[in-house]
Amino acid sequence: MGGGLRAPAFAGLAAWLGEIDRQSALMRPRRRLYERFDRTARTLRPAHIRLCDDAGAIAELLGRLRAARHPGGHDLHGLERVWSRAELGGLITEAENRGRQLAFGRLMPRRRGPRLDPRRLPDDRLEHLIQHHRDLRVVEALRAERRRRDQSGGGDAAG
Repeated sequence: MGGGLRAPAFAGLAAWLGEIDRQSALMRPRRRLYERFDRTARTLRPAHIRLCDDAGAIAELLGRLRAARHPGGHDLHGLERVWSRAELGGLITEAENRGRQLAFGRLMPRRRGPRLDPRRLPDDRLEHLIQHHRDLRVVEALRAERRRRDQSGGGDAAG
């Protein structure tokens, strides 16, 4: 029966929640059951949360993760014993963010563009960033763009 203690793979967040419920219902004070529950719970990754498009499953997960952060002590062995507080906090943040995205209709995560393209900034924003940005490497890149504009006689790049 040693092969049966592996953590199963899941088709989605709802399936993971169902398996956690199933194992919780079978929970007895036995080390092997605790270990299997922990392994199953640890199969949940932030990437699974990001890919989930089921708002109900995200809400359910968020409720369980928040409850695990502040356990009531009534469970024999629950999610509060699986992750460290830092890991749990990361999962809660992912679930909250994904819940917000689904609430306003974003099914796929937004693609990120370039961090900062100085060529696309209007002159006033370029000057403001040169004066206020904290990263000196970025400021140097912005100054180089200002010099390039001054030499080429180009004005407002985005205007």
